[in-house]
Amino acid sequence: MNRLWNRNFTILTLGTFVSALGSAAAGIALGIMIYLETESPLILAVFSIINILPRIITNFLIGPFIDRNSRVKIIYLIDFFYFTFFAIFSWILFTGYFDVVVFTVVAAGIGVIDTVYQTAYMSLFPELITGKNHSKAYSTSSLIWPISAAIMAPIATFFIDNFTFGVAILMAFNAITFLVAAIMETTIKVEETLNTSTPDRWKFIRDLREGFDYYKKERGILGIAILFMAFSLGYGISDLLRMPFFVESDIYTIQHYSYLVTAGSIGRVIGGIIHYRIRIPREKKYLIAISVYFTVEIMSAITLLSPYFLMIAFMFIIGFLSVTSFNIRMSATQTYIHSSIRGRVNSVFQLLWSIGGIIGLIAAGLIAEYTSIPYQWIIFGVIFITLPMILLFPVRLRREFENIYNVDL
Repeated sequence: MNRLWNRNFTILTLGTFVSALGSAAAGIALGIMIYLETESPLILAVFSIINILPRIITNFLIGPFIDRNSRVKIIYLIDFFYFTFFAIFSWILFTGYFDVVVFTVVAAGIGVIDTVYQTAYMSLFPELITGKNHSKAYSTSSLIWPISAAIMAPIATFFIDNFTFGVAILMAFNAITFLVAAIMETTIKVEETLNTSTPDRWKFIRDLREGFDYYKKERGILGIAILFMAFSLGYGISDLLRMPFFVESDIYTIQHYSYLVTAGSIGRVIGGIIHYRIRIPREKKYLIAISVYFTVEIMSAITLLSPYFLMIAFMFIIGFLSVTSFNIRMSATQTYIHSSIRGRVNSVFQLLWSIGGIIGLIAAGLIAEYTSIPYQWIIFGVIFITLPMILLFPVRLRREFENIYNVDL
């Protein structure tokens, strides 16, 4: 049976969407709460970094484990844990308790667990796609978070602005969504392709090395990983400073920030729908991806330097084009990499992504805290990093990128 919406794919997608609604609300609320309580971009950066740092260690270790164990079981067990955790966290917030140090330590633990979840999810997802439906499947996947953010960003800021315990309410909602998702995911039945070689005392080390060795043999995959590490650095800077820009503005409010998030999310939704219905010609995927990379980076740099109506327009376009990048990269790379090593290769990618994000957060936090440079100009400076990286990797390694991107899916 070659239809995309088979039983397993439908369950995973719907379960992910339900939990994403809660996660979108909780993520927005937590960042705003930390900044409003501390009024420090550096503390907000440290909070984000502590969430990311454990991912680096976890990424070194988790790939071989993911390749040897049921990804389905890992996913639903983590969602059951998240239900319990966020229910308790919500109750704590209802008491009025706030301690940035304690919350930062908790963020570190969540970073570890989320890394396991994301690597397992990325490795399972292709297993549930039948026939040549990979492009449609990743188009569908690209819709989940944008729709969730578009719906929940205004709702989250409304609750924060109008309810004393708005953040606590949002965390309780998040807990419920994880419970629903976990129950749904327990019904997934799939024969997973795992690494079944006989383990020995040194097998874990060899498994780990195979993930890194893959990048030595595949220059195209290595180039993609380094490019997106640079993009992650840029996202770390812009994502950290965009919300404080609106909070500290004399013109804008936190609600304006939520509308900006919604505009970008709507762009992603529309882009995802188009990609679901229209197949990109195989021979044009590489050139389209390169064009998108340049356009998105330039628009991202000038968004906060523009009038508000242009901010909305740019965020919509960025969201729309980002889906194109995601669809081409994910459908191509996850098909290109064999399932038996996919977990290890994905874990290395996540490692590089995390390193890029940490560098960006440290740079943005320090510059914003100890200089008077306006936040919008700090974000603008990102293009002096990302544009050269586009020239250095996908442009210079055109043949290697074409071999991966220009595939018929």
